[in-house]
Amino acid sequence: MRKHIFTALATMLIGLASAASASAEPVCSVDSKIGKQLNLPVYEWVDTDVPYRGTIVAVHGLTFYAEAYDDLAKHLSSQGYRFYAMDMRGFGRWRDESAKFGGDSGIHFTQSQEDLVKLVQTLRQQDADQKIYAMGESLGANMALWLVSNHPESCDGAILGSLCCEKRVHPQARWVVDFAKGVKNPNKRLDLTPYITPYLSNDKSLTQACLQDQKIFRAMSPVELVKADKTNKLAFDSVDQLPAGFPILVISGKLDAVFKTSSLPDVLDKFGTKDVSVNILPGKGHLLLEHQSVQPEIGSLIDGWLTHQGATPEVVQLP
Repeated sequence: MRKHIFTALATMLIGLASAASASAEPVCSVDSKIGKQLNLPVYEWVDTDVPYRGTIVAVHGLTFYAEAYDDLAKHLSSQGYRFYAMDMRGFGRWRDESAKFGGDSGIHFTQSQEDLVKLVQTLRQQDADQKIYAMGESLGANMALWLVSNHPESCDGAILGSLCCEKRVHPQARWVVDFAKGVKNPNKRLDLTPYITPYLSNDKSLTQACLQDQKIFRAMSPVELVKADKTNKLAFDSVDQLPAGFPILVISGKLDAVFKTSSLPDVLDKFGTKDVSVNILPGKGHLLLEHQSVQPEIGSLIDGWLTHQGATPEVVQLP
């Protein structure tokens, strides 16, 4: 009798352990192995219980930080995609841990581009057969586009959310005051909160959550804003060099109050590749991928596009 009771208990415990393991969320590593190797703040999300399908390298939007991709990263890593996201210089962990990474807390877009190239090229060198997809939102989308346009051999495709094309202009009375401050001291940082709040998202609860997030750095100088704008524009300089057949997924919100989705056709017409899937989502604003749970329509778009790229599941040993 005791033997049967012990066996029943053991079976139950094993079953519970298996269920817990199956329902466990993908693990996020703040100090990823490759981050340590490159001495950069690179996050990694991975689920070792599912077959490996490919690698995604994501770049966050202006004022945001790498971990803002947490929900989307968990969603994709649970399907077998290793998900990496790095903090651009001046944001995220660079704010408080710059000494750890041998830099400073200043905003540096060119160095961030160099970091991005170093990250994807190192991943490619570690496993030449893996499929790597660049991803970005807003400024991050333009950074990802710049990457694949100038280093197409480093990636197998790109997912671009809220690509920064033609800016929408929303005149405000405070422009006069801030313009005067900028002329007087172009390197003094201004609070961007009044400019961000009405236009970040058409979802007011999402906007409020972002405003309460102390990790989002909403102070930039006129000089830094000009450099951000230059970085956005630089992304389009080499789009004609995109190889024919290079796959790109574009997702934008029709209600984007920051950039005009109507300008996308003219921009995309200059791409060297015509393998571009464009999706303008009604009822959606600027922020689509970061700092929020994965919206069903967006998740389906990304999942379907990745599957279409032929990332067939296969059991491999993760490096």
